[in-house]
Formats: sequence, structure tokens, C-alpha cells
Amino acid sequence: MQDPILDLVRQAHALTESGAVAASNPTTRKQLVLADLSLHLVQAALRQSPPDPAELKRYLFSILTVCDGFVPDLDLKAMANVVLPLPAEPLPHPEQ
Repeated sequence: MQDPILDLVRQAHALTESGAVAASNPTTRKQLVLADLSLHLVQAALRQSPPDPAELKRYLFSILTVCDGFVPDLDLKAMANVVLPLPAEPLPHPEQ
């Protein structure tokens, strides 16, 4: 069942991506980017079993960040940083 869904998602992804690039209105562009990220989340959920937790977190973080402007009564970007913090940069190894 995943393959037909993923095929449709690929088609929708191509449309949202080209629409976002072509959009001159910033709100429309942001809506299309949100749709595109949502499609990436679907791909991440269905591409492998079980889904890769790091990939799911990355898309959820991005979706919450983009949604921040569409949901003015919640600080979704701050919530994303609390609930799904990005991993810290690894410390460089000291030279020996």
C-alpha cells in the first residue's frame, strides 16, 4: 500500500515545490513550503519500517517552525525548540 501513496506524494511534492518557487506572494509561498514539508513527513513515515526517528523529528521541527506564523496564539517555534531540540554540534576531537 505504501508504494502507490509514495508515488502520489512524489507527484504532489513536485507540484508544491515548483509552486513555492514560482509564488510571488510570501504567504502563498509559506503555505506551499508547509505543504511540501508535510509531504516529506509522509515520505519519511512510509519509506521504511519503522520510520527513522531522526528524520521524523527533523520534519516535525520544520513544520512547527513554518506553522508558527499561521497560529498566532501559540509560539510554535519555541515549542519546537523545547519538544524537538536540534542535536548539538559534536565537539571537535583534540589533536594529539
